[in-house]
Parts: sequence; structure tokens; C-alpha cells
Amino acid sequence: MSKEKSNLITIPKEKWNNTVESVGWDEERINNLKIMVVGAGALGNEVLKNLALLNVGNIFIVDFDHVEYANLAKSVLYREEDCGKENLKSSVAARKVQEINRQVKVMAFNGDIRSDIGLGVFRRMDAIIGCLDNRLARLMLNRQCFKVGKPWVDGAIENLSGELTVFMPGTSCYECNLTEEEHKWIHYELGCFKVAMENLRLGRIPTTPISSSIIGAMQVQEALKLAMGNTNKSLAGRKFNYNGMNNVIELYELDGLEKGCLSHFHYDPVYEAKELSAEMPLGEVLDWLRQHFKTNDPAIKLESEIILEVFSRNSEKYYPVMMPHNKFTAEAVEQYMDGVDDEISVSTRDGMVRKYLDKNFPFLDKPLTELGIPRLDVMRVIIDGEPQFVELTGDISFLTFQ
Repeated sequence: MSKEKSNLITIPKEKWNNTVESVGWDEERINNLKIMVVGAGALGNEVLKNLALLNVGNIFIVDFDHVEYANLAKSVLYREEDCGKENLKSSVAARKVQEINRQVKVMAFNGDIRSDIGLGVFRRMDAIIGCLDNRLARLMLNRQCFKVGKPWVDGAIENLSGELTVFMPGTSCYECNLTEEEHKWIHYELGCFKVAMENLRLGRIPTTPISSSIIGAMQVQEALKLAMGNTNKSLAGRKFNYNGMNNVIELYELDGLEKGCLSHFHYDPVYEAKELSAEMPLGEVLDWLRQHFKTNDPAIKLESEIILEVFSRNSEKYYPVMMPHNKFTAEAVEQYMDGVDDEISVSTRDGMVRKYLDKNFPFLDKPLTELGIPRLDVMRVIIDGEPQFVELTGDISFLTFQ
């Protein structure tokens, strides 16, 4: 790359002492921060290490995988004895963070960003850092953050290179910057949850601990800017690109916001219902909504449809089930298969797929957790045709850092 195109800045030696400016970070405030880290792989390890060294008070770690031998060569926190299906990345990483700094409180969460973390958790974070390795997970994280007006720091690594971006509501958006080809892949994965989960687990992109350490450090720096209110100094609206092979750092302006982007839907205002919990039966929740909003027929609009019936291609039989569509995997429906070559599909009969939970739902005795609504979530409730946003604040004790 030519010298003219590079964004590297050369500063004369006599001016070095004038380049340092105060970051304005308050140590006590840092000790009280709550930061979510989504993904505990190579990049997540570096981010978590840095947060621990900076004495960030409360760290929420999200991952759904276990530690494997392949992780050892590029993950600073994991050791050989940590490998095995019984050792979840989130739990092992949480333990190692506290080995670095006993003052840090941690909560490990083994789950999928698509469906298992309530929006109330996002609402209570001071900063959110994405250490993901696929587009679908980034899209889901972007939508969840934007629903509650939270910016997030995205990082990606490949070989000796890496990049990071701060996506901020009203300024920059991950979904708005997807190419047409990337949209096609994401729509395919959204339509086939099995394919999506396989891609989430593979992590086929080659990485090095060098690029991980550089991008992870920059992500933490950007997250602290956001948490400390220095958003005007952040990388929001720009992409930071590091080319390790040629030692080039460049900043790129992101595309503007697109009208009609699904990520721009904002839940506001949010009503905190201390009386409601995801552990409550649907019928009781509907009764509370009916009384509180003084309406006869409240309905909860689901993020993922509920499947009530599946169909076997071989036996041509229908089987009753009850599962969120985003949990529809080969393993989940294996018991209904008629032979190894059978294919189980979602029933197309009327009423067997539900997008709304209302008084006509056949399983009013089931808790919300079994219907795809996680603890401390913010429900989109339809009252007389208009949406209301109700948080299951009765689950607040779920969010506990230790």
C-alpha cells in the first residue's frame, strides 16, 4: 500500500511529549461497571483478560460451547486440563478471570445470543463487546442491543489481521452495512437453524494470538470510552482495520443508516413489571396484563414462533410438540424420525405455528421459559393493536455477579 493511502501518522520526536491526553477514566466508576462479553473464544479471552487487569467490577460472559484442544493455541485463559464437553467456555473463562483479579465479580451464562438472554440484561449493561465469529450472531446481537438503545463494540480477526467497529443507534448499524451476499447467507441460516448452529460452532476462520491481542485490547478501550460517556471519541461510524502483514492501520467510514432496517426498532418506553417473571405460567401473565392495561385480550408477540406440530416425511404422520422455532434442530426432533433417512419438518396445518401468545393458546399452564421467553426479558405486548414493552423485572435476582 502506498504511503499516501495509509492512515498511519508519523509524529516528530520533539512532539512526543505533547501527544498524551487524559482519558478521563474514574477508577471507582470502573469498579462499578457492568460489561457483557459475547463469545469466549480467542478474541473473547483477550477482552476478558484486559477487563480483569483494568479492574472492571462486573463482567457478564456469554458462550454456548465447551473448551477444546484446538482453543489452546490461541486462547490465553484456557489450559489442557480445561478441555472436555463438561467444561463450558463461559464457566472456565469466568474462573480464570477471577484468578487474574479476585476483586472482579463475574457471571457466566451458557446460552445462545439469539434466544436465551433477556433484553433486561442488555438494559443493565454499561457496555457490550461482541467477540463472535459469524454474521448471524452479529446480526442478532446488533438487533438486541438496538432494541434497548445500547451501542456495542464488534471485533473480528483473521490470521495476522483484524478489525473492529462501534455500532451505535442513530449513528451506525451492523445490519445496514451488510452486503447483498451477506444478507443472502444470513437469510439462509435464519431459515435453517441446524445450519446456523453448525456454522456457529465451526469457527473455521484461522486466527493468531497476535491479532487477537491487538483487536481485543482496542475493543476494551472502545468499550470503556462508551461506558465513561466519551462517545464522541469512539470509533462509532468508522471501521478500524489492522493489517498485520504490512503493518498498516486504516479507518474506513461506514455506510449511512437505511430506512426500514429491522435493527432500528426501539423498545420505548419499557415498563418494569416487578410482579412478572419468566417462571410464571402464561395464563397468570396474561391475567396480569389484562388487569394492568385494562384490556380484554392482551397478546404477547414472540421473537421466535412456537411450533405445535411436526410432520414425518417417511411415515406421513403428524406429531404434537411445543418448541420455539429457533430450537428446532435435528436433535430436538430425533425421537419422531422414522428411520435414519427420514426428514422432520414443521407442520403446515393451520394453527400449528403460533406467533402470538393469547387466551386461545392451548398451553396456558406452561411457564414463559418453555415458550421461548427468557428470564428478565422485555416482552412486546399488543394492547388494542398497539405495542407495549413490558419487562419481566421479577427476574432481577437472576442477574447476579459473584
